[in-house]
Amino acid sequence: MHVIIVGAGEVGRYLAQRLGAEGNDVVIIEQDEVVAASIGEELDVQVVVGSATAPSTLEAAGIHKADLLAGVTQNDEVNFIASLLAKEAGVAQTVARIQTEELRGPAGKPLRDAMRADLIIDPDADTADEIMELARVSGADEVYRMSDGDLVVIGAVIADGSPLAGSTLAEIGQSYEPTWKFLFGALTRNGETVIPRGDQRLEVGDHVRVLTTRNARDELLELLGAKHRRAKRVMVLGGGAVGSRVADRLTHEGAEVVLVEQDQERARFLSEKLPYVTIVNGDIEDVDLLNEESITRMDLVIAATGDDAANVLACAFAAADKRAFTVAVLHRLTLLPLVRQFGIDAALSPRTASANAVLRHVRGGTASVATFLESDIEVDEFLIEAGSDADGRRVADLHLPHSIVLGAVIRPGEPGTIVRGGTILHAGDNVVVFARPESVPALLKAFSA
Repeated sequence: MHVIIVGAGEVGRYLAQRLGAEGNDVVIIEQDEVVAASIGEELDVQVVVGSATAPSTLEAAGIHKADLLAGVTQNDEVNFIASLLAKEAGVAQTVARIQTEELRGPAGKPLRDAMRADLIIDPDADTADEIMELARVSGADEVYRMSDGDLVVIGAVIADGSPLAGSTLAEIGQSYEPTWKFLFGALTRNGETVIPRGDQRLEVGDHVRVLTTRNARDELLELLGAKHRRAKRVMVLGGGAVGSRVADRLTHEGAEVVLVEQDQERARFLSEKLPYVTIVNGDIEDVDLLNEESITRMDLVIAATGDDAANVLACAFAAADKRAFTVAVLHRLTLLPLVRQFGIDAALSPRTASANAVLRHVRGGTASVATFLESDIEVDEFLIEAGSDADGRRVADLHLPHSIVLGAVIRPGEPGTIVRGGTILHAGDNVVVFARPESVPALLKAFSA
């Protein structure tokens, strides 16, 4: 597939990396020459310097042979025009990033219809959605719903005192025969992530990603040693698009929310827009202010300003008391190692939130996609087509690469169930899979007619 990505920001780079890893022919259009040069050194993709609103630039990027164009710059107008020009050139699928609230609402519908984009994304809205999932399942540092929420992928660190620590996955599986409630799909230890097998022994401090059923979620968190409690008192640091969305939604779910915003005018606007949120005008790096607002007595602290360093430092201060569950929004992943070092519970990035939405759209048969900041392993949901190699076969007989683990099967009208080697797949089944990006073509080949 020939893919054109407009914009080499955090979302564009991440998309290029993921789609390129699957063997697609990726071209990035970037107007800034310095940024374009850095992309060429970092990723194995073609880079075209210029504006995507110019037909000549699109021609240089191969617009007439493109299967997908994704406009993901921070300029809504550029994304609009690039999408429209791509459709005029016959590109089958287009994605446009739109951040302006008015353009996303009813007033912007005529313009969106004229643009003819197949998918509209907003990284801020997607990030807010992911934060809300974490807020509802405190104790996990990653939460991704699969199969409309019937199954869920939980990311968490195995804590001291976890009954699973010291056991192999085979031993854990035997204790849950004949019905498994969860499946370990990825394990990170000392910065290296693997897809674990039966002889993998779990240790305290391992970060695991586990597929489980909705009903078994709380039991799994207890087994991992994760502290799970409902967030009643919440502090949101930063009143931008992400922070204000989260604060508003949390108050509607019954939480008592304090929001700290540095810009005085923005704070005044938010106090009128969010009447049930306590708005504080101040600097999130002001320790006296944070103490005054009782940051260490909060159940949940979310740092969602545009300043990554400030987000990390504020969360580190809150995490020192060990009471609050802390979530930091990061745009630059160079600070990611500090998250674990400072005891911060979770980190989110707009790049993964939006990339998940785009990948879900690009892979026609995929109902859900989850990618992660610290690993190239992803979780996908695929449909088994009639006449495919997988139709009517046992999981153990598929002989898929070792970089693939089938996690669960979802059948119409039935709850999702964890897959075993003897599970027989049928056309119409949706299968949740842990895989590395380069293995996705093998999955598509096995599941497609």
